[in-house]
Amino acid sequence: MLLALANQKGGVGKTTTAVNLAACVGRRGGRVLAVDCDPQSTMTRQLGIEGRWLAVTLVDILAGRAAAADAVVRDVAPRVDAIPAARELSGVEMALVGELGRERFLSDALEPLIAGYDLVVIDTPPNLGLLTVNALICADVVLAPVSCEDEASVQGLVELRATLSKLSRLRGTDPQLTTLLTRWAPGRVLSGVIEAAVADLGLRALVRVPARAAVGQAGAQHIPLALAAPDSCVTIAYEQLAAELVAVSAR
Repeated sequence: MLLALANQKGGVGKTTTAVNLAACVGRRGGRVLAVDCDPQSTMTRQLGIEGRWLAVTLVDILAGRAAAADAVVRDVAPRVDAIPAARELSGVEMALVGELGRERFLSDALEPLIAGYDLVVIDTPPNLGLLTVNALICADVVLAPVSCEDEASVQGLVELRATLSKLSRLRGTDPQLTTLLTRWAPGRVLSGVIEAAVADLGLRALVRVPARAAVGQAGAQHIPLALAAPDSCVTIAYEQLAAELVAVSAR
């Protein structure tokens, strides 16, 4: 399954979800490839990859200088490999604008690797630019995190769905759009308001990820919380997400 994390609203937990979902699936015995499509390279850092020592990144793949296999960093977590990003991705994105078939560069590059993994999880930048479009084109499932601390993240979900509708003519089929709630707090009014707004869009949040300071602390330490604190309530939520996505892919 190819899964893209997307929401043009930043700070909703895309990278945290990508990293911890990858770790949880790896712990369950699945082989995972984590692909960082964000020039900010947050997922790359959170997986403990030191960017300055990398000879090949996603930049080289999309620029046509290297094959995807050449950029894979092995075993960044148990049963998890990664293709790291670099800040030069922004320049590559601009260069792709004039290229024929620019929406499919990532899909074509990843095709030779897909059979070797149970899950390919793609982290995207907080916008609906060409890097995000490339991820959406190749995704079987699009997972949109919605923050229960920010109503604007619901609007980001609305705009993402509109973008997927426009891309359907390029794909021929639509990926399955689903969502989860991040920074959720029981009893907080805003959490209830945002959950209701998501439901009004006809979408069901697969899981509610609780708001915990440990999430940010694990990111700063460059280790997924799912590995640092496997019994935490946040990890339990991401384990549930992994199980839910298996069910989604089987439909």
